[in-house]
Amino acid sequence: MSIDMKTWKAFAAAHAPGFSSPVFLPGLVTDPQRLGRLIDCSLRTATRQAPGDLRLRAFRPGAFDYPLTKRFVDSPLADDESAVEWLARTAGGDEACVAVNDISTWDLRLCAEVSAMVEELVTDGFHELPSGTDVYTFIAHSGWTPFGIHKDDEPSLIFHLGPSPKEVWIWHENPFDTSGITPSPSFGQITFDIEEHLGSAERRLLRPGDFLLIPQDTYHVFRNLGPAAFLGLTLYPVRTHSLITEALWRAAGPVDPLPDYPPAGAVADRARTLLAEDTADLSLAERVAHELTLTQLRLRTNGHLSRPHRAALPRSGAPVIDGPLRWARPGAVAVAAHAGRTTLVVRGRTLTVPVGERADFDSLVRATASTAPFSFRELTALLPARLTPDSRGELARTLYALGAVIAA
Repeated sequence: MSIDMKTWKAFAAAHAPGFSSPVFLPGLVTDPQRLGRLIDCSLRTATRQAPGDLRLRAFRPGAFDYPLTKRFVDSPLADDESAVEWLARTAGGDEACVAVNDISTWDLRLCAEVSAMVEELVTDGFHELPSGTDVYTFIAHSGWTPFGIHKDDEPSLIFHLGPSPKEVWIWHENPFDTSGITPSPSFGQITFDIEEHLGSAERRLLRPGDFLLIPQDTYHVFRNLGPAAFLGLTLYPVRTHSLITEALWRAAGPVDPLPDYPPAGAVADRARTLLAEDTADLSLAERVAHELTLTQLRLRTNGHLSRPHRAALPRSGAPVIDGPLRWARPGAVAVAAHAGRTTLVVRGRTLTVPVGERADFDSLVRATASTAPFSFRELTALLPARLTPDSRGELARTLYALGAVIAA
């Protein structure tokens, strides 16, 4: 691990899940260079293999820059190039800042590091993260935060990686009147009248390895003292309406699409049809509950993070048969039985088992908690005997292809 887990566990026990007050932990990241290299690898994979899927935004001081954003998307990282070197090369040496969301989806090693951190913030039976976590990075050489003093709707957990230090000011009380505030759909409410308000804020100097928690709805601003990057976590509160609506739609099964401009009342009629629909085996309510369970399992099997992008997964679904393997993370595989079928959830993706009745995957699920290496043959032996040998081999290769099993 790249962080001091003993200190992190104590932080989690004291502050999760509310995160209601600022917390500064100097030196929490014991190896900021290693964590930075994992971010470099993530950006290298994304910009080389699937740049169109990269959630990237580029800023100049005070403004979002569309042409610069495209330039970053179109500029793959060179071999051994760091994120701050990529920033300087692509921005032409001018002041700039790049924000990349879901950065952990592009590298399994970075995902493993972050998921281990996030799972310390979850307490079995008490609280979870049903709407997931965004893992993002800011790479900057732009003086002040390009969108000024701002506040966020969720708490911000920031791991500063350097190489340069960064200043941050935090306002414990709202010092601004409405005349100086500009509403922003992305950053809450912002103001660019920075220096005149610094005297009423708490100042911190973040050196490489330092950690800072900024509670939600807390005004803050950064100033970069040179090129630097940080890793950030945004823990989303439960999005009840969207989760249940999506589960209802999935549970209702395939339906004929409505036209782009349906007749009056057509949408309401469709809703009545879906809500009234029952089948001989399960009610709609039971099917909705199953879909919500699957949503939770998709997050749990990948450490409450977004599932890995295909570009981050092995290019071949066939590991070396006699080479040692290990589980990528505890609980990488889960099982959900439903309506006489078995669904496996593997690092955020669902697989329907190719048998007509429920199969017993208890041995497989228990095995994911082990850190001991195993062979491909031992992996196939964990799968239900009722599957054919070909089906067991295919399923074992799928577990490798989806990143649940990796080379030891």
